[in-house]
Amino acid sequence: MRGIFLFALLALAPPLAADTGTNELTVQQSFQIQAVISSGCLLGSGASDVTSFGSLSFGQFATLPADVNQVTTPGGGSIILQCTPGLALTIALSAGANTSNVSSGRLLAKGAETLRYQLYKDAGYSAVWGDGSNGATAMSLTFPVGGTSQTFPVYARLFSTAVMPSAGIYTDTVTVTITY
Repeated sequence: MRGIFLFALLALAPPLAADTGTNELTVQQSFQIQAVISSGCLLGSGASDVTSFGSLSFGQFATLPADVNQVTTPGGGSIILQCTPGLALTIALSAGANTSNVSSGRLLAKGAETLRYQLYKDAGYSAVWGDGSNGATAMSLTFPVGGTSQTFPVYARLFSTAVMPSAGIYTDTVTVTITY
């Protein structure tokens, strides 16, 4: 009797081997994968430098009997941007640390002594580059398709002076603001 009971119990037990697959159920569900690219710009004046646009230097002079024109270069004051294609933006330049009104010229300073200069958007030195106040306008543009970096030179003019300036280094700091 014990043998019959054991046989009946084994007959009712589930198989120990894997299912053959004839009655398998499959459940599937998809999930989404995405990447979001926000509009924006990268700043810099060189391949690895994104913290500074460099320095614009007018050079060294004993006197200033005539205006001195200078065009910036990458690493020497040019503004280099890489922005989202199609992004509308403005590039504004502050008045500098030594004046609040660019209409009569920005100022390089050595203590209380100053030299007058100006920054322009164009090679003709006619469009004063500023922040939209005091007759100076910001540069407005839509970034081109292609995603490559664009270089925006700054045209600078150091104005002549009849007064002999004292020897030394005259400086100013201009802030570049990108708005998009």
